[in-house]
Amino acid sequence: MNILLVNDDGVEARGLALLARVMRDHGNLYVVAPHSQQSAIGHGITIHDPIRVHEREGLFPGSGARVWSLEAKPADCVKFALYALNLPVDLVVSGVNDGPNMGTDIVYSGTLAGASEAVICGKPAVAVSTDFGYFDLVEKELGGVMSVLLSSGILSKDNVLNVNFPRRGFERSLGMRVCDMGDRPFLHEFVEIDGVFWAKGTWGEGNNPPGTDVWAYKNGFVSVTPIQVNRTNYEYMKVLRERLPGAE
Repeated sequence: MNILLVNDDGVEARGLALLARVMRDHGNLYVVAPHSQQSAIGHGITIHDPIRVHEREGLFPGSGARVWSLEAKPADCVKFALYALNLPVDLVVSGVNDGPNMGTDIVYSGTLAGASEAVICGKPAVAVSTDFGYFDLVEKELGGVMSVLLSSGILSKDNVLNVNFPRRGFERSLGMRVCDMGDRPFLHEFVEIDGVFWAKGTWGEGNNPPGTDVWAYKNGFVSVTPIQVNRTNYEYMKVLRERLPGAE
């Protein structure tokens, strides 16, 4: 299997090195990742600026990976790997993100954007995230989680598998749970410093019953959530057809 690794924290991020160590046991590795931090960049692509490319020999020793960094966004990295480098990719894995990507986080996440771009390009993809600065649990369990995902026949070209490891405080997970997207609103605050504004804020509690990814994260489970690129609300389409005359 030929596996492409990408992230949004940058090519030298700890989580990407961890991912390379784990995934080297599952196939031939290629890494195409942003040259610098791209967190919360969403699914942007570069169309008005040049993309500078750097080959990074020896960055992940022992992985056998060929590595490139791009002065671009995570989605660009996937496109470039497939259509400029013409890499033979069977699977894309994005992460390991330094910070969870649950609920509405996925709208902003460059990690999910890289994985979603893979699905747009017809490749199955997995996105992996963990609590801020907490890689100990991922180090212990990611290999087992990936082995299950790869051997179970569930990878799909139509879905991203969004995997979140439990919050700091759990030395071991309580297992995997298939989850819905939870509710994780970001409470924005804009702070003026020396005449310019900085976006600050924190996450609200939201409504997260058992079975949501946020609930799993807080209660010690590894959540696995299938994410579609197609965001059409088919149930609401029925309402629109009923209430908009002639719009069937």
